[in-house]
Amino acid sequence: MNIIIIDDEKMAIDVLQIMLKRITSLPITIKGTFTNVGDAFVLFEQERIDVVLLDIEMVNMHGLQVAKQLIAKQPFAQIIFVTAHMQFAVEAFEIEATDYLLKPVHEKRLIKALIKAENKWKIVSHAETGDEKPIFYVHTFGSFQFLDDKNQKIKWRTKKVKELFIYLWLHQQKPLLNVAIIELLWPNIEPEKGSANLYTTIYQIRKIFKDKGIENAIELVNNYYQLNIEMKSDYEDLQKLLNEEKHSELNIQRILNLYEGDFLETEEYDWAIALRNEIKQQVLHALERYVTYEKATNTLLKLSCLQKLLHLDEYNEQYMLMLLRFLVENNRKIECIQLYKDIKNKLEEDLKIPIPQDIKKVYENYMIK
Repeated sequence: MNIIIIDDEKMAIDVLQIMLKRITSLPITIKGTFTNVGDAFVLFEQERIDVVLLDIEMVNMHGLQVAKQLIAKQPFAQIIFVTAHMQFAVEAFEIEATDYLLKPVHEKRLIKALIKAENKWKIVSHAETGDEKPIFYVHTFGSFQFLDDKNQKIKWRTKKVKELFIYLWLHQQKPLLNVAIIELLWPNIEPEKGSANLYTTIYQIRKIFKDKGIENAIELVNNYYQLNIEMKSDYEDLQKLLNEEKHSELNIQRILNLYEGDFLETEEYDWAIALRNEIKQQVLHALERYVTYEKATNTLLKLSCLQKLLHLDEYNEQYMLMLLRFLVENNRKIECIQLYKDIKNKLEEDLKIPIPQDIKKVYENYMIK
């Protein structure tokens, strides 16, 4: 079990290290300790990490935000928060943390958390034991990543190899005609050359999975291609959440965590534009519905939703007003002033239009008070 510790207090790290080294009932390897979050991110790019012991309140970066970024890099990593502050427990579990330990940490409690993390890791990662098949993970929101069953990034021979894989994966339940694929990925070229390009690209994808121990990753039946691999993805997880009729606070937090950016945001595929816009509108609708109609008792979550709405649709005057009213109601003066400056820049400087009277009135009345 590969473990790292992230805490901006060196003494807290030393205490946890001593405890971990005393534990002989679990196969523990301490891969690194970090007071600097950036160094931990570098290690996450290089090695598989199973468990992260993470402080919540750090000087340079909040632990909840660190956890989101770490999980984005390695979805199967288990986060155990270690903190002196009880008030963050709800938010910690809402990002699906494995456990939450209060300082000073007791050794028996630490062991219990590590056992829980180990069991959970085995379940979610489908570690390859016996006859189990390796499971791959597709990360599509923001930057695209494809991780193998060891959480290692797959490297692509060419951009077309990556694009064809993504297209086959997205249509995994529907076999695709070879001619249709050629027209999409290699338009306006001779049929023979298009067929040769498709054959070569299919070969490269099959080779990637053959090197991972999987034969016949792509099936060909009557000129129809179909990807035949078991995979998990943030796309599938988000679709399940968005399709629910009503969203709990936990589901809203999961939507925020999953939707790090637009679908295939860094990939310039014309065929993905319609789906990208559709997913974005679904997310906007879910978040807007939550902050508008639900009795949101978690102010931190509501603030995150309002900020996300305005981030995704930065010139939306309704979202500007909703966020401004929230900041006023919660007496967050500094953030209120900064938001109004941002609104002024976006509308008056960028769009050359005046600030709406309702926004101006809310802000001015608050500042007078």
